[in-house]
Amino acid sequence: MHILIARGGVLALLVMMGISFVAIADDDRDEAMELAMKKVKGELSVMVLGSGGPVATSAGRASADYMIFTDGKPRVLMDLGGGTCKSLAQSGVNIHDMEYILLSHLHADHTGDLTSVIKTIYFHNNRAGTSRTNPIHIYGPRKNGAPFPGTTIPQYPSTTTYAHDHYAMPSGSERYLNIFATAISQGASKFSYMVHDLNSSVAGATVETVLSTNDGLVVKAMEVDHGPVPAVAFRIEYKGHSVVYSGDTGSRGPNMVSISQDADLLIYDTAIMADEPANPVFHVLHTEPARIGEVALAANVKKLLLSHITPVTDPRIKEVKSIIRQVGYTGKLKVAKDLKVYSLGDDD
Repeated sequence: MHILIARGGVLALLVMMGISFVAIADDDRDEAMELAMKKVKGELSVMVLGSGGPVATSAGRASADYMIFTDGKPRVLMDLGGGTCKSLAQSGVNIHDMEYILLSHLHADHTGDLTSVIKTIYFHNNRAGTSRTNPIHIYGPRKNGAPFPGTTIPQYPSTTTYAHDHYAMPSGSERYLNIFATAISQGASKFSYMVHDLNSSVAGATVETVLSTNDGLVVKAMEVDHGPVPAVAFRIEYKGHSVVYSGDTGSRGPNMVSISQDADLLIYDTAIMADEPANPVFHVLHTEPARIGEVALAANVKKLLLSHITPVTDPRIKEVKSIIRQVGYTGKLKVAKDLKVYSLGDDD
């Protein structure tokens, strides 16, 4: 029997009985990596659960997802792209008290793990020996008026319709959660959600407060231009700190500048280059690096975090940063990585 044991660079090979079995220990890198949860500190923090775009690549980034902590407690999830559940598992965070989910828009790389994470909330309650009856609040854009060509059918539903299509009784495709949540808790928990549709008309948009809690958590939203896709950007405020998340946006017009004013941290869609890809659709839907820099400069943002990294921008990320600097932005500039934690006021 061959047993391969790797620990701290030490390799031991034992040979017994002439039969080969190989048991490989946990990857040293994973073993050495401190749980992301242990890095959360201060009054307002952001944990990146997904810094990638819609394409599965060897870089291994999950699609868009960011967790907001207030005073070390997980409070808000912004988008839930594919890979979120794996990142959440690696983070060490228990989300049984999670209340708020913000969806910037209804593309799959921003919603793909929604049900998996909602189900995890109830599993985390079960493991903690607690129950849950208060609703999970889901915020996202209203439907827009752009129809499919030759029809009157809107291309995108409202967030309310999207959620009901998944979870409502008796017709939701994942309606089993209504029974599941109660069954695993032996009747102590009840599956419950509330949906809040947000304005999605870009022209004349203003920053709106969509949530304000007794302990001072404030969520604001503003419509942004993502072509025909109803989309919003979010601003999280707590105890004098602020985080803005662009979602996906072409960023034409003043909307991103308005919602980002004096933000401590701006998380920005970094999917395209000015010269690539050639397909003009992507340049309608996303923001070129120079415009990212212009927004951050005009809004006086303290730290800019480049995220939603794609195969287009990943190999040219140094060039992206150089372009942003060339337009005059001098604040802190970082590239998002999955499981990285950004605590406001922390140079890390």
